[in-house]
Amino acid sequence: MFRKIEETLAGWKSSSDRKPLLIIGARQTGKTYVMKSFGSRFFDSIIFLDFERDPMMRTIFEGDLSPDSIIPQLEAITGIRFISGRTLIILDEIQACPRAITALKYFNDSALDIHIIGAGCLLGVAIRRDDFSFPVGKVKTLRLGPLDFEEFLIASDKTMLLEKCRTSLLSAEVLPQALHEELLSLYRTYLIVGGMPEAVSAYLGNGSYIAAQDVQAGILSDYRSDIAKYADDSDRILAQRAFDTIPMQLAKENKKFQYNLIRKGATSAVFGKSLEWLCSAGLALRCTKITSPEVPLRAYEDISSFKLYLLDPGLLVQMSGLPKEVILNRIGDRFMGGLTENYIAAVLTAGNIPLCYWESSGQAEIDFLMQVGTDVVPIEVKASDHVRSRSLSVYRNSFNPPLSIRLSSRNFGLDDGILSVPLYAAWLLKEEYLLHFIQKD
Repeated sequence: MFRKIEETLAGWKSSSDRKPLLIIGARQTGKTYVMKSFGSRFFDSIIFLDFERDPMMRTIFEGDLSPDSIIPQLEAITGIRFISGRTLIILDEIQACPRAITALKYFNDSALDIHIIGAGCLLGVAIRRDDFSFPVGKVKTLRLGPLDFEEFLIASDKTMLLEKCRTSLLSAEVLPQALHEELLSLYRTYLIVGGMPEAVSAYLGNGSYIAAQDVQAGILSDYRSDIAKYADDSDRILAQRAFDTIPMQLAKENKKFQYNLIRKGATSAVFGKSLEWLCSAGLALRCTKITSPEVPLRAYEDISSFKLYLLDPGLLVQMSGLPKEVILNRIGDRFMGGLTENYIAAVLTAGNIPLCYWESSGQAEIDFLMQVGTDVVPIEVKASDHVRSRSLSVYRNSFNPPLSIRLSSRNFGLDDGILSVPLYAAWLLKEEYLLHFIQKD
C-alpha cells in the first residue's frame, strides 16, 4: 500500500544533513512494511534486525556503541555486507534495546555515509523513560499512524477523486453530485474499516466488513496485551480501564474526559500517568483545551481539560460495538457525533496538526482549532448535513477569525467567511491551502 511517509523518507535519504531516523507509531500501523518497501526501492541491500523477535541481537549493543564496532557485527550476524551510502540499516522494535537508541548518537557523528532507521510500537513510551541516554538533537523523529482517507482512496484505486476534491476545495465550488455521493459512501466505508493496513487489506480483498472487523478485534486484543505486558506494574490496570472508557467518553454530549467514568472518585493524580502511557504508546490521541485562541496556541493550553480519542475510527467502531448499518444507512445515532470527531482527530494527527479545542464557560465549544500562519482558524465538525450551530456564531462574534471551517456531509462552498468542507475531504486541511483563502481575503 502507498504511504505518504515514503515521500518523506525519500527526502531524508538525499538530505545533506541527514540524521538517524526514528519512526514512532502504534502496533500494526505498517512501520515494518514501510521501512522494507523504502529500502527495497532506494538501496542495494538491507540489514534488518528485530529486537523483539530475536532478543540475542541486543547483545551487539552491550559493548562499544561506535559504528566501527557495531557494523562488523551486523555484517557477521546477518551475512550482508554494509556498503556506505547503499545499505539501509533497519532496527525494528528498537524500544526493546535501549542501548541501540543511544547508539544512534554515534551513528550520527560518524564520518561514514550511514542510513539507519529505528522503529517500534512502543518507542514513544521508551523515549520518555529515564533509564537510558536518549540522543537528543542527534535523530529525526517521524510518526506513522493508520492510513488516512487519502491513502485509503489510493489503496481503493480511487485516485482520480483526490484531484477532484483538491480542485473543488481551492475553488470553493461544489463537486458534481454523483461524485459527492460516491465520496460520502467511501467515507462511510472508511469509518467502519478504518485505516489499519491489515484491516484495509482484508476489506479490499473481498469487500467483507466482517473480515476487516475480525482483524480489528485482533488488533484491540494485541493492544490490551501490550498494556498488560509493557505498562509499569502500578499503571497496568489503570491504563486498561482508561483505554476501555474511550467509547463512553465520546458518547457524552460534552466530550471532555471525565475521570469518574473510569471509576467513582477517580482523579488525575491517580490516572494521569496511565493516560500519558496510552498517548505515548500511540493508542490514544489527546486534544487539549485552549483558554484563548491566540498564536501560538500551545502557549494557552489548559492541560487539566482535554478530550481523548482512539487512534483509528474503525477501531472505535469495533470497540464500541456500533452496528455498521447505523453508519451505512445514516441512521440517527448520538454516538455518530463522537465517531465523526474521532475521525477528524485522526486526520489532523496524520497531518501533524496539534489537537486542541476551545470552550467558553460551557456555553459554546469549537471542536478543533488550527494555527494557520499568524491566524487561528476554528474547525466545527458535524456528523450530517444539519449544520446550524450557536457555538461557531459565538466564536466568530467574539474573535472575528479571517476564516472558519465547517466539516459536514455537505458539499464544498464558501459563504460569509465559512468554508464548507465535506468530511471526506478533511485531509485537505493543510496550511498552504487555507492560506489561499486568508490571503485572498
